[in-house]
Amino acid sequence: AEDVGEPPEAKMLDIILYSREQIVEERVAQDGVSREEADASLPDCPWGIISIKAQDEPFETPMQPITAMRNALGKAEGGSGVP
Repeated sequence: AEDVGEPPEAKMLDIILYSREQIVEERVAQDGVSREEADASLPDCPWGIISIKAQDEPFETPMQPITAMRNALGKAEGGSGVP
């Protein structure tokens, strides 16, 4: 493999959070567990970090097409259920 050197340092981090309720809904849809089981399996906090995107722009960049597609497919496919 060719040495491509050090990756550049990002100027910004875009932190993607989901509410506890959204995470519970996705666990129920994906894992087939009850709401109570999903809720009990999570740490006691109102928000969860879903993604940390390194970027150089000082504003939120558009989501990647694969993310938009998963969101449109729904919670059972790992999306938010919001197209």
